[in-house]
Amino acid sequence: MPAKLGSEAFSILKLLQKTPSQTPRPDVPLFSFGRLLGTPSWWDFSGSATFDSLLDYYGNIQVELWIQGEQVEVCRVCVRMWTAISGQPEPKKGKMKYTARRYIKFNGFEPGLSVEESKTLLQAASISFEEIAVADASETVVRLILPNKIEMLFFMMDGRPSLAEIQAYSEHDGA
Repeated sequence: MPAKLGSEAFSILKLLQKTPSQTPRPDVPLFSFGRLLGTPSWWDFSGSATFDSLLDYYGNIQVELWIQGEQVEVCRVCVRMWTAISGQPEPKKGKMKYTARRYIKFNGFEPGLSVEESKTLLQAASISFEEIAVADASETVVRLILPNKIEMLFFMMDGRPSLAEIQAYSEHDGA
């Protein structure tokens, strides 16, 4: 029996690999992932471009949209794995939902994972990367850059660089 439309889980590993079955991912039309994620918990259509918007799903997945050709497409997908309830960034705890009854499948890439643990998981999945130390005013202290326009951002949390965000960008110029 075929899977029910929109029944697939949001998988971190599929996002990192830009697997065609993973939605949302950059460069897919808005309608392709709308069935999976449904109505966002909030959205912002006040971008400065001709059309630019940000959809947010429970503060865990953010999807930035833009116009490509004659359709609305995903420009960027962000998995936000941190919170700052105490004023300082800290890893989110427990399951992270993206719809009322669906949760992100981490595939081992848990919030707060160390750089070394993340590199080990990437190597096990045959995903290459470049490690870059960051020394600027942002929270980011380490970036792992994947060859497919994906970045894993590590913030200083719990006394060490810890996985805080995954940003997947469009292959189109300007993303």
